[in-house]
Amino acid sequence: MVVNLPEKDLDDVTRSEQKLPTEGRPILELEQVPESLETKKNQIEKAVQAEADTKRKLGIPKIRRTPTPVPSVRDPIAIKVEKIMEEGLNEAYQRLSPVAQQEFKLKGEETAFKITELLKSAHVQVKKIFRLLLEWLKMLPGVNRFFLEQEAKIKTDKIIMLNNKEHGKQ
Repeated sequence: MVVNLPEKDLDDVTRSEQKLPTEGRPILELEQVPESLETKKNQIEKAVQAEADTKRKLGIPKIRRTPTPVPSVRDPIAIKVEKIMEEGLNEAYQRLSPVAQQEFKLKGEETAFKITELLKSAHVQVKKIFRLLLEWLKMLPGVNRFFLEQEAKIKTDKIIMLNNKEHGKQ
């Protein structure tokens, strides 16, 4: 059964269904309502999963960064490298917070291990040693960059001289 209403009545019905703002306050539409955190989290998880699926389809391997292991038994060269690295840094080290001191120490041990590995190779790569030392020294806050570069250069030269002595080169 279909009821035909006059046009005037339809206008009245549609006006009454419209929600007009009262006292100057706008009514929020559905698009303006903020999404819940759960919805955002689900969207992010879906995006991450989609990216992982795409990488898997393209054959891109996952990159897993593992920290360089620091051996518990150190060889004499590694100990000498660490002694060279710590020369002249006592004052700057003491200014660090205890947490920063621990991070600096761990990074220093890791750097010393990497340098020792580089020294064991047939061709010593001086630039890599210099970069490793510079990156380690950049952890010190409030120290001039040029001073750090100079200090890294001095330490690199001493490490190369130590390596030459150990292998009988002059």
